[in-house]
Amino acid sequence: MLETLAAMEQPASLLAIAAAVGLSKAGAYRVLRTLQDEGYVDHAGRQGYRIGSRSLALASLVGPRPALLQRARPVLFRLAAMAQATATMHLRSCEHRVLVLGTEQVTEPQKKRVHIGERAPLTSGCSGRVILAHLPVDEADAVVAQHTFTNSRAKLERELDIIRADGYALSFSENHLSLNGIGAALLDLDTGYPLGSIAIAGPDDRLSEGTLRTLARPLIAACDGLAPHLTALLGPKSSARRESLDVTIQDMVAAARG
Repeated sequence: MLETLAAMEQPASLLAIAAAVGLSKAGAYRVLRTLQDEGYVDHAGRQGYRIGSRSLALASLVGPRPALLQRARPVLFRLAAMAQATATMHLRSCEHRVLVLGTEQVTEPQKKRVHIGERAPLTSGCSGRVILAHLPVDEADAVVAQHTFTNSRAKLERELDIIRADGYALSFSENHLSLNGIGAALLDLDTGYPLGSIAIAGPDDRLSEGTLRTLARPLIAACDGLAPHLTALLGPKSSARRESLDVTIQDMVAAARG
């Protein structure tokens, strides 16, 4: 199913995918739903389905880096070197964010903090919450309702308001113990829709709240600079681009099989 979808213009409709793989509409939906739940496929509403962020992360392990990762690598390297910390890029996959690329400036090699394919809810950590904060209200509300308890919902909603005002999110020992971080969103140029995020993280004894806030401006500038390239690859018109993800991942699948 993934190989077929990767070869199609995306988003692709359920009927088109079912016909391409030789399944009934109901059978294709069940497979796609399972892939969507695991983050390998994203549902684009009435437009259909497209390759998801987790597929991209997996593809980055078995083949040449996709075009967007090639664009992002030097950006992350500069951020990591400036902060003497870890810089990572995350893409949205339904109610989660997926780590697709990272670079580290650490003195202890045994403390590797970049794990390609790592997945976490958008409600957890700066890299997820900064995406969540920029989602349309109805989408954000649905994610918040699914991943939080009633008594913590109001607190998270207040935090999302702060993130929207500041333009960045902070986290303190959330997804990883003793690691603090700051994240900014990668936004579609035309719609302002969040496609992903970039985060800087490091030990809490070096990256205090004050230090993290000094990184906000260069981090946001880096996101603004990378966003046009990411929009071309993942935005609503990405299926018309020569470097779109469907072509990239199709090439990777062929390379992996060969």
